[in-house]
Order: sequence, then C-alpha cells, then structure tokens
Amino acid sequence: MKQLDNNTAEVLIVGAGPTGLMMACQLAIHQVPFRIIDKNDSPSKSSGALIVQARSLEIFEQMGIAGEALKGGIIANKVNVIFNGKKITSTAIKDIGGNLSRFPFLLMLEQSNTEKLLLKFISDRGHSVERGILFKSFMQDKEVVTSVVILPDGSEQSIKTKYIIAADGANSTIRNFLNIPFKGKTYPKPIFILDCKAKTDLFPGEICFAFSNSSVTGFFPLQGSRWRIDSTLPKEIEKLETITFDHIAKDFHLWTKMNVTFQGYEWFSVAHAHQKYAGSIRALNCFLIGDAAHVNTPVGAQGMNTGLQDAFNLAWKLAFVIKHKAKPELLDTYATERLGISKGFARYADIVFKLVTSKNVVVKFFRLYVLKVLLKALFLLVEKRRIFSRMFFKSISQIDIHYRNSILSYGGTTDGNFLRDAPRPGDRFPYVEFFYKESKTDNYKILDSVCFNLVVLANVLPDEIKITGEKYNLEVALIKYLPETKKLYEQLGITNTDYYLVRPDMYSAMRTATLNTHHLNNYL
Repeated sequence: MKQLDNNTAEVLIVGAGPTGLMMACQLAIHQVPFRIIDKNDSPSKSSGALIVQARSLEIFEQMGIAGEALKGGIIANKVNVIFNGKKITSTAIKDIGGNLSRFPFLLMLEQSNTEKLLLKFISDRGHSVERGILFKSFMQDKEVVTSVVILPDGSEQSIKTKYIIAADGANSTIRNFLNIPFKGKTYPKPIFILDCKAKTDLFPGEICFAFSNSSVTGFFPLQGSRWRIDSTLPKEIEKLETITFDHIAKDFHLWTKMNVTFQGYEWFSVAHAHQKYAGSIRALNCFLIGDAAHVNTPVGAQGMNTGLQDAFNLAWKLAFVIKHKAKPELLDTYATERLGISKGFARYADIVFKLVTSKNVVVKFFRLYVLKVLLKALFLLVEKRRIFSRMFFKSISQIDIHYRNSILSYGGTTDGNFLRDAPRPGDRFPYVEFFYKESKTDNYKILDSVCFNLVVLANVLPDEIKITGEKYNLEVALIKYLPETKKLYEQLGITNTDYYLVRPDMYSAMRTATLNTHHLNNYL
C-alpha cells in the first residue's frame, strides 16, 4: 500500500462539517499539525443547521470571526405563534439574554455560511480540506493510529497520526467500524425542510410557528428575502412513497392556513428526526464528536452547537498532551465532560417534538386547543418576568452547561468565602461588561485561548503568584478594584480579594478568595 508523502500530521479529522471544521480551526490556533478529509466534493450549500447559539458565538468571538458571522446572518427579533391562520401571541427575543452574554439572541446563520467562515479561518492559516476521500478503516495502538482511506481514483493509501477524530456524522463509518452502540429513537413521522423564496405576510427577521389541523410549521428568516421552512406533513402527503417539492407547493397554503406562495426553491429534503447517543465517545486514541457522538431533534437547535462545543472542549486537551504540557490522562476528561451532555435538554425536546408531530387524536386536541392557552401564558411570563427569560436563554444558548463533577474542576477546600451566586469550578466563566482605564471592555477579552488564565482580582499582584504563573506558563491578568470594575467583582462573588483559574475553553477550573497559592500549585 502506497504511503502518503505528507504524513507528518499529529491528528486526522474525518469529516468537514461544522464540527470537524471547528476542530481544525482550534488545532490551527494551537499550532498542532493536522489533516482533515471529507467524502464530499464540496461544502454544504443549504441552510442545514441554521441557528447559532450564544455559546458558539462566544467561541467565534474568541476566534475573531463573530463579526463576520453576524454580518452573514439574521438576528431574530420576535417569535410569533399562529393557530389556523391567526396570530395568538408573540414575544421579543432580540435581547432575551441581556447581560448574560455578548450575544443575547438567536442568530440565523445558514450552515453553508458557517462552513465558509470556518474554511476561511483554516485557509488563512495554511490548511485545507482534502475532499472526495472515503475513510475505510484504521488500526491503533498506544502510539500510532494507521488509517486507510480511498482516494478519488479508487486507490488506497494510509495515514499515520497519533490521534483520529470522528466528525463523520450520524452514520459515522468510524463509530460503526468500532461497533459502538448508537442507541435512541427515530421518530416515525417525517418532516420536510425547505430553503426558498416566498411571497408571504410574515415579517422579515421574525420566527413564526404555525399550528393547523393538518400540520405544525416553522418559518425562519434567511438573508435575501428568503425563508427556511420546517414542517410536518398532512396524512395524504405523508403516505406517499416519494415526496417532492411539487407535492408540498400545491396545497401548502391550504393545509397550513397561511398566506404563502412559493417562488421556487433552493433546497428540499424529507427526513425522519432522530434522538440518539453513542455508548462511548472515545476508543483509545480515537474520539467521536458532533453527530457521530449524538444526534438531536430540531427542537431548540442544539445539534450543531453541541458539536462545536465538543470540538472546543477536546482540541485544547489534545494540544496540551501533544505538546507535553499535560499528561495523557487529561484526555480522559473529554468523555467524562461531554458524554451525554445534551441528554437533559433532550428529554424536553423529545416531549416537544412528539407533541408537534403526533397524529394521535388526544395529542392533536391538546396541541390545537390546550397548547394555545399554555403558549399565551408562557410567552407572557417570558415577556414580563426576567427570571423566566433568563432561564430559557441559559438553557437554549448552552451557556448553562457545566463540568462541576469533572476532575478538572477543583473541588477541594478553598480559602475564604464567595457570595452564593458566584461561579463555581466547572462553570462557564461568566460574561461581564465593565469599564477599565476609561474604555468599555469585558472579561472575555483578557482570556487567552491557548493557555490557562489566572484572573487575579486585587490591588497588588503578589510575587508568589507571579512565580507560579511563570512556572506553569499561565496568562496572568490583574484587575484592580475600582469604581468601574465593581460590577466584575460583584458578578464573580468577591468580597475582598480573589483569583480564578480559567481553562482555555473559558470554564472556571478553580477559585480561591485569598491570594494564597497553595491550592493553585496543588491543582497545576
């Protein structure tokens, strides 16, 4: 078997969807040699995984591409609910997560545009996706992974790396090759997904969910006066062996009771939704990320965003181990932190998805009559009570995900006291805007994504902290207590002096309410 000439990569990434590309971007940031292959000849051309959540945008911001993402997408202004052609309630969501994130909204960014952003990022750093390459098999031991791939001309070649990343989707060849169970459910009722131009009464920039006797339909605004439409199907169409766009377009306005006229389409797909999880997401030096590890229903737009977080969690750990900054045991924490991370939300998503797709008479009655009342009450709570809007945003945006039970979250006794709501080890380091040196800034701007950060909140930086920072190559930031930094101190639950050790992925690793370095040195 012929050996590839360019065979010096440390990591092979299989799959160049958003998750695989994010892994490539993060490895490029850490200057870890990698290769990324994909069986498709070109990137996605559809809206695909459409909604980018706040946590993902925070990563984009750290990469310097959030601005481009915002330019390429649409921030949703409102969510409207319609029953049999009549709007019954709506709520503003443009700033639903105010003060919780720099991105307190839902961004409609077509998957094709997300992939373009990530592709440009790796291209600017001298990397590219090798396309038209099929992954066949691999063998591994503690030191080397030998992968066999099939090139476009049909010939086989091998690639030797230290690690392999399975980002090859729900039907993962690598997961199947490893015989890892992929348990869960496939929902019996199909849905269709459509990117199109349409003449409609709907307002641009607003999401709409329309309930009728025959279907439940979601309308999502795209740039260029276009729409993404996800919908269940009426019985007469659902039973057809092959469903085409023409079947949908013919009577869509009748069975949805919506004033919508299609003006051609760009992408049309009919599929069954899934809710599935891999039994394990690591096999020695092979790691599963994204849809290879978990597949979610469309409810809550969690799928792609969870995959992006997988890559963000794993990449820095790989980099630390490859560069001998940490022991190989660090990689164990990927599985303990990310395995089943979205199962909590999935229970809610399962209930919602069954509710909107079931043709059961009782469920249908509930959907058309009881749900109308419940949604009115819920939207009113979200609109009027800040606590409910914050709870909703934290859940859907993924900023509430934590790793408190991880061995990387220092749970030992720390000196001093914190206020009750202070972020704990394992929590995402909170986003706080404040003024410093007469300029508006935020605490994320002081974090370095390639190393651990020591955020010291005190008026003087002790020598012992300086020495520890230099010894372990920490990025040390001193923020003095001033009137303009008071908000930051309060948000971090500090009554006097303190420091937080923050991981490269913006999660708190440990904290102490004194400037003693005993626990810090133990941790490091």
